Amino acid sequence: MGTESKGSYTDKDVSSVEILVQRIKENDTSAFEEFFLIHQPGIFRFLFRYLADRELAEDLTQDTFIKFWSVRNRLDISSSPKAYLYKIARNLALNSINRKPPVTSITLTGSIFQSMVYDTEKDYDRIFLLDEFQKAVNTLPERCRATFILSRYDGFEYSEIAE
Repeated sequence: MGTESKGSYTDKDVSSVEILVQRIKENDTSAFEEFFLIHQPGIFRFLFRYLADRELAEDLTQDTFIKFWSVRNRLDISSSPKAYLYKIARNLALNSINRKPPVTSITLTGSIFQSMVYDTEKDYDRIFLLDEFQKAVNTLPERCRATFILSRYDGFEYSEIAE
């Protein structure tokens, strides 16, 4: 199968995904598990970049796939299941953002914190720049932020994002 970072499928990948989606529509849990394993990393990365909150991104990643499974009978094999999955994720993220105050900075994880303590001033400047970049991304309107993250980080074409 194609990787998530490419943003689009090859012809072989499209037919494989269509077969998986058809099997999912027939309540095949092993097909859903395979679909999950293929798409989960990309959905998580998208949500984590969008929300800047690892725990919330993990929760919403699970919710995305639960929602996808719950509407499996209505899936259209001819349309892009990947785009539909990202649409679910984006909507869940927007709902989450509307329920809490906006995030204005990234959360420093242990490894980033250690690098700030032990690395040179150049690394400190890099982290400061990333923090400022994240703040700037977080100030974008919701739809612009989603479009930016999908195109820059996940490799989607604008036509795929528009779906």
